[in-house]
Amino acid sequence: MNNNEVKNHLIFFKQNIVNLRDQDLYPKIDRYFDRTLFIQNIDFLERNSLIVEDDNRDSIYSITDKGEAFLKQIIEEDKYLAEKERIEFEKSKIDLDLAQKMLKEYPYTKWFARISIFIAVVLAILEIIQWKDK
Repeated sequence: MNNNEVKNHLIFFKQNIVNLRDQDLYPKIDRYFDRTLFIQNIDFLERNSLIVEDDNRDSIYSITDKGEAFLKQIIEEDKYLAEKERIEFEKSKIDLDLAQKMLKEYPYTKWFARISIFIAVVLAILEIIQWKDK
């Protein structure tokens, strides 16, 4: 069971009183989950102390404090990952803008380099001529 599935189950337990003997609950379960997997996952959540069955053991489950804390932790991680993805997207947009600006400036830089090489060659020839005249 991955964190996203655990999060969805815990949110369901937080929003609903889960009484497995109540037939009116099953349409809600079917809307969000596969019923057989949901019942199997109840066992997993109960073993990990994220939910607890009431004292009478009559199939009424509620979320525990540990489950609340775990749910809060998962939600915080999701927020952190979403913010990280947003920042990476903004960074890639800025990188793209900079690359486009550099490509626009490339022809000018190329011409500047050619003119500089021409001037350097002319100055080198002048230096050679002055050196030979001495």
